[in-house]
Amino acid sequence: MALFGRQKFEAETEMEQITTPTEPAVKVPKQPVSSQPTPPPRKESRGETVIGKGITVKGELFGDEDVKIEGRVEGKIKLTKNLFVGQTGMVEADVEAENINIGGTVTGNLMAQNRVEIVASGKMTGDIKAPRVVVTEGAHFKGNVDMDTSKKPSKNG
Repeated sequence: MALFGRQKFEAETEMEQITTPTEPAVKVPKQPVSSQPTPPPRKESRGETVIGKGITVKGELFGDEDVKIEGRVEGKIKLTKNLFVGQTGMVEADVEAENINIGGTVTGNLMAQNRVEIVASGKMTGDIKAPRVVVTEGAHFKGNVDMDTSKKPSKNG
C-alpha cells in the first residue's frame, strides 16, 4: 500500500537514516540540535507572594500583588491588593491593603479599603479601620473598630 504524499514530504524535509541491528533502516526527519538547554515552560503568575514559615522580614513591605504571610513580618505593610496571614503567620506591623484576612497573629493597626476578616484561628490586637469587618466565632480581637469611611469635615477647621 502506497502512502500518498510521502515523496513530497521526503523531498521538502531533510531526512536522516536510522538503522538498528534488528530492524531495517527507517527514514525520519532531522531534528535541529541546539547548544542551549530548553528552559521549562513558564507558569502564569497569579501575582501572589508567599513569605514562608522560616522567613522573618523586618522593615517595610510595599507591593502591588497579593501577599500571604506564613512566617513573621515586623514593621510596616502597604499593599494595593490583598494580605492573607496564615495560621503560622505572625505580624507586628501597621497594615494597609485592599482586603485583609487574618488566620494567624497580628499586632498593629489595620486599614483596609474593602474588608478585614479575622477567621476562627486568628488573633488580632490593634485598631481596625475598614467599611466591612468580619470577626468569625472563635477568633480573638482586642481593639477598636472604625467602619465610618466617609470623609466628614471637622468642626474645628
